[in-house]
Amino acid sequence: MHKYGNEFGEKVAEACIEKFQSLGKTGKPKEGTEWTLLACFIQEEPHKEIFEVVALGTGSKCIGVQQLPIEGDVLHDSHAEIIARRAFMVYLLDQVEKVLKNQISIFEQKDDKLRLKCGIKFHFYASHTPCGDASIIPKQEWGECCGQKEEVTQEETFVSIYKHVTEVDIPTHSNDDCTDIDNSEPPLKKLKVTEESQVKHETSNIDFIINSVDNIKQMPRIFSLTENNKEKDFHTGAYAENNIDKMDARPDIYRTGAKCLTGEKLDPKLPGSDYHVTGVLRTKPGRGDPTLSLSCSDKIFKWTVLGVQGALLMLFLETPVYVETITIGRCHYNQEAMERALFGRFKERLENIKLPVGFRILTPRILYADIDFPFSHSCITSCAGDAKKVMPSPTSLIWSVSSTHSSKHEVATNGRKLGTTKKNLGTPKSWVSICRRAIYLRVKALLQQHSKFMTSLVNLDDLSYGDLKCEARNYYIVWNDLKRNVLRNWTVKPGNIKNFRA
Repeated sequence: MHKYGNEFGEKVAEACIEKFQSLGKTGKPKEGTEWTLLACFIQEEPHKEIFEVVALGTGSKCIGVQQLPIEGDVLHDSHAEIIARRAFMVYLLDQVEKVLKNQISIFEQKDDKLRLKCGIKFHFYASHTPCGDASIIPKQEWGECCGQKEEVTQEETFVSIYKHVTEVDIPTHSNDDCTDIDNSEPPLKKLKVTEESQVKHETSNIDFIINSVDNIKQMPRIFSLTENNKEKDFHTGAYAENNIDKMDARPDIYRTGAKCLTGEKLDPKLPGSDYHVTGVLRTKPGRGDPTLSLSCSDKIFKWTVLGVQGALLMLFLETPVYVETITIGRCHYNQEAMERALFGRFKERLENIKLPVGFRILTPRILYADIDFPFSHSCITSCAGDAKKVMPSPTSLIWSVSSTHSSKHEVATNGRKLGTTKKNLGTPKSWVSICRRAIYLRVKALLQQHSKFMTSLVNLDDLSYGDLKCEARNYYIVWNDLKRNVLRNWTVKPGNIKNFRA
């Protein structure tokens, strides 16, 4: 039996949920009406059966391109996975500071760099499948593997066909076809139909009612596709009538609101399982102002090559910090989709990558824990008196084993510390410890005290945030190689958001 099997994954999930529950109430979702996502980093030490949660994050939001800060004081991406990863960076920074003060640390000094002590390993947990590619999951297949076989009804299949031939988004009775529960699509526009169609559509409560499948055949006017799928014309309900008997067999998938990047293959948006293309880079789903933040599926893949510590911490470290396992809590889940999204889809392109000493391509073991996170979307909606009033929590919890969070966790909303006033905007009182500016200042202060970690003779005060990241030469080389050969369409954010100094 493999050391990291499902039993291990369940212990990880239990430890992470227990840590979340141990935190104070400030910033947590409102009981019965708000849901969120949870992610954690777990540390495993040799000869110890008990492992420790060292970083935690919750959240489901991200900001749009128009809101990107030029001073580095606002979080761009507040999805739980990203919050937890940045909290983990704070934990690692604390450990770097400790070893440089000759205190007990997970790191040890080797020549002019630091390295993890032998046997220390890290694991990652998320309460839901990462948004993006990993969330494109066959519906029936997931239901069967969990002992909850899902039937694709004739109504659902007709909706899939009707959406395709009319190019209009029409929701079904449930929201199961929106995999990325962390950020839903913009409100659907009202659809004007005739009384004869017997379709009722209300944007406010997202009802979609077809009185009976038999009445579909009575619909006198409906769009249909020509053979080349490019031209449409009006005619009788022949398309629906000819396909009505095939509806029960039509497979479907859980869908993602994450958008394909420019340059990638686009979603065909055909009925059923042909709605999405898999294996492409996507930006996170969201309303209104579009985001430049890549999906969590794409970012986690990046971790498997560059590590989770980021460029600034690589100024101190001999090798990147990788995670050995990734555990996903109870949700719509598919092992094949997870493996495809987090490493399989780029396997061939990675053969062209030449890695410097210390870097490697680490394929984490993917585990599933059949354990509910109490504030998951499914748990909250199943217990809510009115499921339509359930909404995502507007806050993110930030916590780590560090001096920063020794007394309590932080809470962020809209990328800033909860309680920020107009008077405090742009000041340290509005920053959370994991924002770019805060981490940049900590790293810069450490380098000023320990200049041996700098490979070039430059004045630190002359280096912007972006300049300092480039000083991590090997990291920068690998990242550029990845963008050139593997992640060719990765978004490029405005240059001015990395130009801040302090």
